[in-house]
Amino acid sequence: MRNSSSTRYIEHSKTDEKWSRAASNAITIPIRVGHQFNGANLRGIRIPNADLSYGMFDSAQLQGADLRNADLRSIWLRKADLSNAQMTGVQFGEQPYLRQESNVRTFVYSPDGKSAAAGLGDGKILVYSTSTWETLWTLEGEGDRDRVSSIVYSFDSNQIASGSYDGTVRLWNLQSGTCNHVLNGHDNWVRSVAYSPRGDQVASASDDETVKLWDVQTGECRQICIGHTGYVMAVIFSPSGYQITSSSWYCTIRLWDIEVEKCCHVLRGHESRVESITYSPQGDQLASCSEDSTVRLWDVAAGECRHILEGHKACVYSIAFSPNGNQLASSGADCTVRLWDVERGVCLRTLDGHSHVVRSVVFLPQGDLIASASHDLTVRIWDAETGVCRQTLAGHSEQVSSVVFSPKGDQLASISNDLTIRLWNVGMSRLISSGHNDTIRHVKLSPKGNRITTCSSDSTVRIWDVETGLCQILRGHSKGVWSVAYSPQGDQIASGSGDETVRLWDAETGARTHTLIGHSGGVYTVAYSPQGDQLASSSGDCTVRLWNVISGECSHVMIGHTYSVDGIMYSPNGN
Repeated sequence: MRNSSSTRYIEHSKTDEKWSRAASNAITIPIRVGHQFNGANLRGIRIPNADLSYGMFDSAQLQGADLRNADLRSIWLRKADLSNAQMTGVQFGEQPYLRQESNVRTFVYSPDGKSAAAGLGDGKILVYSTSTWETLWTLEGEGDRDRVSSIVYSFDSNQIASGSYDGTVRLWNLQSGTCNHVLNGHDNWVRSVAYSPRGDQVASASDDETVKLWDVQTGECRQICIGHTGYVMAVIFSPSGYQITSSSWYCTIRLWDIEVEKCCHVLRGHESRVESITYSPQGDQLASCSEDSTVRLWDVAAGECRHILEGHKACVYSIAFSPNGNQLASSGADCTVRLWDVERGVCLRTLDGHSHVVRSVVFLPQGDLIASASHDLTVRIWDAETGVCRQTLAGHSEQVSSVVFSPKGDQLASISNDLTIRLWNVGMSRLISSGHNDTIRHVKLSPKGNRITTCSSDSTVRIWDVETGLCQILRGHSKGVWSVAYSPQGDQIASGSGDETVRLWDAETGARTHTLIGHSGGVYTVAYSPQGDQLASSSGDCTVRLWNVISGECSHVMIGHTYSVDGIMYSPNGN
């Protein structure tokens, strides 16, 4: 890469650790758009945790480089010099995993992302540090070998509540690794536990047909919610914390006002067992899915069904709202994931690819990716915008039952009947994987070197921030975009498209400033004059046009070529 901010980030990282994130992005983004680092001088570069997968680093000088925990899957390193490089935790293929002694029933990340907990079939809860994946605590009740059915962190990440097949709920202190309270009162298996947003209460749902509310400080039972006539499968708090919702084996859902201690709504409509329930981020809607192959959206205040989402051909096991609440993802026994428009209640797209039951689906916290876990032994990563499968993660040897993203969205964990928890790095691959879904036609580095712009046959232009890895999408072209160019000042971007137009964009805001119309064929190339006041475009109509970038008007049409004009360039003085 030429002398630029990108190169400076890489150079700065060699002497100052604070530049390591920017240096990682300065390498990862170009890799994703096809740039090669063959023969590059990268001595001493500090890029721990970087995703260099599929990169070309033949004969690269990587002596003394900090590559700890870097993803080097399918990387080209022929004749590269890695002497004295730090390579602890480097991944060349197989992903790291945590092997357990019994079935993993549930796995959750702490809200602060610093730890994660696994509930096991032998009654143990293992708490891990997410920075090293070393075991912090092994939590186990005295003489209790019954299976853990549910675990949940408090919102301050200092406590865990667990529910068990033995009918107890336990509250664990993660500062000391001890059990603060054993909550007795249920007469049957506790299937689900939930912390209130305020952290002062825990709710538990049981096969004894009740929901109980417990005081976290004293361990006393505050309320018993009675009304279900079958096993209570799940309980969740509303985002406000003033309401809980519980679902039953026998088709009903109940909304409980915990301030006045009464059931305010009974939601009926499902014709079979309710598999999962979840509140929208705003708390005004509730989604439920069922063995009856439907998903329902409910108005929480009115207790009425707003939409019945039909399309799955078999049991729907899992549902998840997007972070903004505008979309809902569902997965089921028909091997599909479906994405729904919440407002209209219509299916936006069906994500096909799994060959067996899809048991779990989740949105990335940033909302641009969806992950699904299947009995076909794989986890798939999907682009939430396009529905394209970005990655298939293979490694489990038995059915994958659940998948969960870390709070920052940089890691994905999957649990399986093969007694393992597998950890998958998302990180920079998340930022790039949400990019183009067709051939990338052109790549340009901004004059300051802090951004990379790409264009594609998918009709979009994308601007990547080298330091943060974040992407801005420029839409407007109706056909593939074949060329992009930065103005010399770096404040404007031009794009040429098969739709026969040239578009000018504000490089900072991404706003379209002009659409230049005149060509009667696809625009193959665009180029700015050295002064930046003029733009040239070449086209399949055998012409070159010159445009005023301020007014957007065509000043000249150059005729003479007898075939498509595939390239243009200005002389150094611009004349």
